[in-house]
Amino acid sequence: MNTLETLCSLDTISVAKKLLGMELLMNGKTLGIIVETEAYLGVKDAACHTYQAKRTPKNEAMYLAAGHWYVYQIYGHQMLNFVTRAAEVPEAVLIRALELPTNNGNGPGKFTRICGIDKRFNAENLAESSLTLAIARTPIAIQSHARIGVTCGEPWKSRPLGFYVAGHAQVSKIRKTEITNQPWQ
Repeated sequence: MNTLETLCSLDTISVAKKLLGMELLMNGKTLGIIVETEAYLGVKDAACHTYQAKRTPKNEAMYLAAGHWYVYQIYGHQMLNFVTRAAEVPEAVLIRALELPTNNGNGPGKFTRICGIDKRFNAENLAESSLTLAIARTPIAIQSHARIGVTCGEPWKSRPLGFYVAGHAQVSKIRKTEITNQPWQ
């Protein structure tokens, strides 16, 4: 089973964890290593763009089959998401931070700007896109926290659906005391 087949066979929370340590590539060139993700669980998740089966031109890519990119803009920033479920089951994982050579990939708007990721990738199938994934590293540990910037009510606001490589310096809002020199196996 290849990387895409493996990801498309998992539930959304498992995909959010499995993406940690994967390379994000454009035209075969490594952009960075994924170090932080957030799971969005579709029509039941009050923080998700498809909550209560909301369907708009903006979120239409979430209704595609697993393995598609969902890219949207918020506050002038592009957000890169990986669609995780069967067609018409709108769930996805936000790629929140990358390990970049420049050490400034700790935010979804930052790394998409630096890497040139924008809405042209929206609704593209990973198997045919110039934006791809590859297995690269394995985290020593994965930790979770509430998703960042979620403004919906409980219980979704505080659910630990954000996942990150424990101790990695490029994780959003990590305390300096939590950073380790070697977060990878």
